[in-house]
Amino acid sequence: SDEPIKLSLVYTAMPYASASGGSPAITDDRGLYFINTDHANPLKPAQIWTQGESESNSHWLITIDKPNSRFTTHIEMTVPDSLTTLSNGAMVLQKEAGNHMRTDVWEMNLPIQAYTIMMAIGNFTTVHDTWHGKAVDYYVTPDFAPYARSMFSNTPEMLEYFSKATGVPYPWNKYSQVVGCDYVSGAMENTSATLLGEFMNENFRELKDGGKEDIVSHELFHQWFGDYATCESWSNLTVNESFANYGEQLWRRYKYGTDYAQELAYEDLEKYLGYSRRNDAQLVRYYYDNHDEMFDPITYDKGGAILHYINNLIGDTAFNLAMKTYLTDNALKSAEAHNWRMALEKATGTDWNPFFNQWYYHAGHPILNIFYKQEDSMQRLRVVITQAQFDNKFYYTLPMKVAIYREGNKTLHDITVSKPNDTLYFSYQDGKSPTVVVDADHVVPAELVESGLPDAAILARYRYGADYATRKIALNTASNRVGDSTMQVVIGWALGDPNASLRRAAVGAIKGTQSVYYKQLWGTKIREMAATDPDNMTRAEAVTLLGTWRDTASKNLFNQGVYDSSYAVAGTSLEALYKIDTAQGRVLARQMLHTAPRSFLEGKVWNILSHEGRPEDTVLFLSKFDTMNATNAKHTYLAALQFYIASCPQPAAKSAGMRLFGRATALFTQKAFRLRYGLMLAKMGEKGDDAAGGNAADVVAALDYIIAREPDPEVRTKLEKKKTELSSGK
Repeated sequence: SDEPIKLSLVYTAMPYASASGGSPAITDDRGLYFINTDHANPLKPAQIWTQGESESNSHWLITIDKPNSRFTTHIEMTVPDSLTTLSNGAMVLQKEAGNHMRTDVWEMNLPIQAYTIMMAIGNFTTVHDTWHGKAVDYYVTPDFAPYARSMFSNTPEMLEYFSKATGVPYPWNKYSQVVGCDYVSGAMENTSATLLGEFMNENFRELKDGGKEDIVSHELFHQWFGDYATCESWSNLTVNESFANYGEQLWRRYKYGTDYAQELAYEDLEKYLGYSRRNDAQLVRYYYDNHDEMFDPITYDKGGAILHYINNLIGDTAFNLAMKTYLTDNALKSAEAHNWRMALEKATGTDWNPFFNQWYYHAGHPILNIFYKQEDSMQRLRVVITQAQFDNKFYYTLPMKVAIYREGNKTLHDITVSKPNDTLYFSYQDGKSPTVVVDADHVVPAELVESGLPDAAILARYRYGADYATRKIALNTASNRVGDSTMQVVIGWALGDPNASLRRAAVGAIKGTQSVYYKQLWGTKIREMAATDPDNMTRAEAVTLLGTWRDTASKNLFNQGVYDSSYAVAGTSLEALYKIDTAQGRVLARQMLHTAPRSFLEGKVWNILSHEGRPEDTVLFLSKFDTMNATNAKHTYLAALQFYIASCPQPAAKSAGMRLFGRATALFTQKAFRLRYGLMLAKMGEKGDDAAGGNAADVVAALDYIIAREPDPEVRTKLEKKKTELSSGK
C-alpha cells in the first residue's frame, strides 16, 4: 500500500518471580527485561522475560529487517508500577493494571521505519530539558541522574544548530536519550528516542576527561538523516551514516572552531584509509554477503569525508540548501544516493553525475604521489602529482586548493588534478623557494605520499600552518625522525601548540626515546606539562612518558596525581609511581580499589593487582564480582582476572580465579560475549598451568557452570565441545 500501515504491539512485563501467582518482583536489580514472541503464533501478544528466565522456547520480536517500509505505531506496555517506560512518539495514556502493575500507551503518529522502533523499561530517573516547547529528556539510572545534563551536554543547542543548518526544524514531537544496560551496540538513533550503551554513564571525574559529545551529535543528526529521510536499501546506507558522521564535524566546527573539527575530519579519513588496505569497496554497494558488512569505515568515514569535500567545494550556503532540499523532497520517505545527487544539482545548478560516479559508485580512492624538486638554476620549485591508485586505468578529477607560503605569507590557488601526471611550477622570490602544500584545505579523500620535501619546508609548514592538519602532517614527519635536530625543533614547537591533540601527539612521539640526551632536551617541558597542562588527557600522556622514563625526580608529582580529579591523570600517575616504587604503588592500588574507581583509574588499579598475582588478592577479585553490573566493568574485570590467573603461583587461588571467570562470563546478557569468554576460558585450559595458570579440571568445572546457565543452543553446543576436548585431554 502507498499509505503507511499502523503497527500495534502489546507487551506485558511479567517478572519471572511472579509466574506462580505471587506479587511482581524484579529478579535483576537493574530491571532488565527482554522482548520475545512466539514464531508459531506471531499474532499472539509478545511477553517480556526477565534475566534468569528460560529462553528455550522464546524468540526475539519478529520485525521487518528492511529500511524501506514505514508505519505509525501504537505500543502498550504493562509493567511493574515501579518502572519507567519510553518509546517513540508520545505517551497518550497511563493507567493502573492491578497487582502493582501499570499500562503505558505510546503512539507515534508519523510513519517511521521498523528498525527505529524502540521500547525501554527500567528503573530510570528522567532529567528534563526543553527546546522550543518540546521535551528533551535524559533517562538514566538514579545513580547517574546528577550527571545526566553533563553527559548529554549541549543537546538543546544541537537541536537549534542542526535545525538551522538543514533548514528543517527538528521534525519529531520530543527528543529522548536513554542509557540501556547491557546494550548490544554502541548507540541507536531510534526515532525521537535514542538508545545508548552504558559507556555514556560518566560521573564528573570521567567527564573531565572528554565526555561523549561526538556520539550525542552523531545520533541526533540521524533524526534528520536516517529517520526523517531514510536509506532506500542497506546498499545506500551511507546516506544515513555519512551524514551522521559529518554531523559530528559540523557541530564541532560550529561550537568549538575549525581546528577542532578538522582534527576529527583528519582522524576519520585516517580510519578509512587504514581500513581500505584490506577492503576498499565502493560507497554504494549492491552486492554483499550480509548487510552488517555495510556498517564499516567506508560507509561512515569515507562517506563523511566525501561530504566534507563537497561542502568545501560549494561552500556552506549551497551545501545547507542541498541538505534542506534532500530532506524536504524525501521527508518521511526512502531515498538513495541519487536523491542526494539531485538535491545537490538543484542547489548548485550543475551536473553532479561525474562526481558521484567516481566517489559513490567506483571502488577505491586516489593515491597521489607528490614529488618536490627545487630547480635552483631555473629559480623555481617543480611539483609533480602522480595518480598512483591501484586501479591505474581510472583517473580521478580532483579540484583542490594549493597553498603557497613565502616568509609566512600565505596565498591560495585553485587547481584540478585530472591526468596521470600533473606538473606545477612555482617561482622563487628573492632567491628563495616557496613552501607549497597540495590540497591546502585537506579535504580530498585521498592518500597523499610526499617525497623530496626539504626540511625547511617542514619547518615552515608547522610554523606558519594556521590549520590543524597542516601542522599534524608536519609533526608526523618529525615523529618519524626524532633523532634529526631539525625535526626536534618541530616537536618542541608542538609541545607548546595551542591544540591539545598536537601537544599529546608530540609527547607520544618522544615515548620511545630513552637516552639521557632526550631526557635533558625535553624533560623540563614534559614535567611542566604533567603538572600544569590545561588538558587532562595531555597531562596524563606526559605523566605516562615520565613513568616510562622512570623519572624519580617526579615522584612527588606522581603521588599528588594519584588523587587528581581526572581519572586519566590519577590512573597514569598510579602506574608511573608503581614503576619507580613498586611497594608504594601496590599499596595505593589496593586502597584505590575500595574507592570504587572508574575509567582509566580502575583499569590501572586492576593492571597492577593482576600482574602482581598475589594469592591474598583473590578476595579483592571476589569483592569486585559482587558489585559488578555494567558491561564495560565486566570486560575490565575479566581482562584483569585472566592476567591474575596467569600470574598467581598458588593453585588454590588459580582455581578460585577460574570459578570467578566462569561466573562472570555467565552474567553477560549478550551471547557473543558469553561465547567469547567461554572460549577464552577453554584456551586457558589448553595452555595448561604454566602458560595460563589453569589446569583442565578447573576449566572444565568453570565451563560446566556456564553451560548449565547458557540459554542459547548454539553457544551451549560450542562450549560443550570445548569441554569434551579438555576432559579427554585433546
